[in-house]
Amino acid sequence: MSVFRRFSNIFQQKANAALDRMEDPSQAIDLSYQQLLEQQQKLRAALVEATTGQKRLQNQAQEMDTRIAKLNDAARNAVSSGKDDLATQALTQAEVMTQQRQALEPQIQNITAQVQKLEQSLQKYQAKVQAFATQRESLKASYEAGKAVSTAGDTLAGIGEHTSDAAMMMQRAQDKIARTQAHADAVDALLASGTLDTPLLSGGTTTLEDQITASVVDTSVQAKLAALKEQAALPAPSAPAPALTAQGIVVRIHGEDQYRLDASLRPDLEQYDQRLVAAVRANDDAAYHAALREVTAFVKARGVTLGSAEVTRSDIILPSDDMPLDEVTGIMDREGLQPAAGTAS
Repeated sequence: MSVFRRFSNIFQQKANAALDRMEDPSQAIDLSYQQLLEQQQKLRAALVEATTGQKRLQNQAQEMDTRIAKLNDAARNAVSSGKDDLATQALTQAEVMTQQRQALEPQIQNITAQVQKLEQSLQKYQAKVQAFATQRESLKASYEAGKAVSTAGDTLAGIGEHTSDAAMMMQRAQDKIARTQAHADAVDALLASGTLDTPLLSGGTTTLEDQITASVVDTSVQAKLAALKEQAALPAPSAPAPALTAQGIVVRIHGEDQYRLDASLRPDLEQYDQRLVAAVRANDDAAYHAALREVTAFVKARGVTLGSAEVTRSDIILPSDDMPLDEVTGIMDREGLQPAAGTAS
């Protein structure tokens, strides 16, 4: 497992733990009850729609039955009047409508069965919602009571948030008073012994030796500062960052921004990862931070900043530059993610 993947796993574990601490059982119960009520409303709406369709088919069948009866009566009247041609037309229309009526009957039976099933399902679901409503109040009451008892117990035990803060403030105040008293006693003892009688400054002026020392120190500091700048200097990108697609690699620098890199840069990231793994195994702090600075600069130079407006899951998470190697190693040891011998990625 690579350093990138291990660090990403640690970050996700911490995020899940934070979400667990934020979750409120009472709010979760209320949300579940609200979802049950919404589902119940959908079932009721479906039952109304099915019943409407059933009534429309039944009305249509009733109209057809009435029409068939009228046509048969007309045919009988025509035969009585000796008008066989009119009787034939009426009987023909009645026969056609009778066949249509017979074709409509299976549809009526089918939708009637569906309406009955929906009615039974709605009755069962309403019973479950009612049972959950009763249990919901009981669960919320139990949670609130347990929370109150836990808070009271923490307060009595002196481990509550406010109690702990007050105790720590009191301890810090006592420590500060003790240090101040010890300092006063030390100064009194030194004054009594005459140690502090010799002036430390010569009238506010600077001696020649002091000037020489300050010059040497300033020269050394400037030389070290120039060396650090030379070590930290990185080549600027030869070309602007390319336009990336949504399939790029998302890299988060811990404590900073997210960057999206083109997928073709994955081999370069893997080479940096191998250098980080080697530095961690060798416990080489200088090599580790050198590789970390280079990969951080590489990501910033070749990637596109996503910013806080776009929330995207990170494929790779880089440690911050100010995180020492022993802290990174300690995190991996506590999480059981120390790289095994022989694994580079």
